Amino acid sequence: MLTLSELIGTNLGQLFKDVVGTFKLSPEKKAELEELVNQNAAALQEKQLELEEKVQAAIAQEVQSAAEVIKAEAQSQSWLPRNVRPLLALLFGLAIVFNVYVPVVARYWSPGLQPLPLDPWLYKLVTIYMTGYVTVRTVEKMFDKDK
Repeated sequence: MLTLSELIGTNLGQLFKDVVGTFKLSPEKKAELEELVNQNAAALQEKQLELEEKVQAAIAQEVQSAAEVIKAEAQSQSWLPRNVRPLLALLFGLAIVFNVYVPVVARYWSPGLQPLPLDPWLYKLVTIYMTGYVTVRTVEKMFDKDK
């Protein structure tokens, strides 16, 4: 799971030191602030844990909400909400296939036709999407209670 340190890049004590370090303070004042941070390290650690718990709860709530939306779509009586995800997967696949193979076949009639340059993130997105979709469908079929 995502931790607060990963989210903000550091812990609260270090974040405070970094923020205070950006100000032009005298060495005495800077040492005094660092001493206060060191004295309150336990309280800062407690606040760090509280914030991490809140982040984890927010992430869990987001995942739960997304799962409820997907479940509602799957149980819908209309064909469109039930089939949006498979249709999207089909469209992703067709876009990539046509982008690669149509110029190869069409070069006999139009030699200058080249594939469109697609960003690498599109291939990664399609790979993640298809892997997740196939995995979820496989698990659903394994635990299908109607069989």
